[in-house]
Amino acid sequence: MGPDLTGSQRSNLDYNLENLLDPSALVGRDYQMTVLHLRDGRLITGIIQREDRHTLTIQTANDTVIAGRTEVRSRSQSPISLMPEGLLEKLTDEEVRDLIAYLASPEQVPLPAAP
Repeated sequence: MGPDLTGSQRSNLDYNLENLLDPSALVGRDYQMTVLHLRDGRLITGIIQREDRHTLTIQTANDTVIAGRTEVRSRSQSPISLMPEGLLEKLTDEEVRDLIAYLASPEQVPLPAAP
């Protein structure tokens, strides 16, 4: 649910470290979390994928939800990134080095084939 890293300042160590150490410092517009409070009491948090005059399509961590605009009581932007805080704290020094090396590599590793 995040951006394709290809071409995103991957070779810039400061950029990578800032995003890993403080992921909510600067959240790209396309990846800002939206919080929807629906009239039926549900709270939906995710990234708006599409919207038109009648519906909002929001990608949550687990689902894609389509809500009618008339169902939405309120809508707000969250300043919190999808990337978890403290990501590096659970990694060994070797794993941190491997992650930084991967992020700095010039090419995207192919995704595994779907089962």
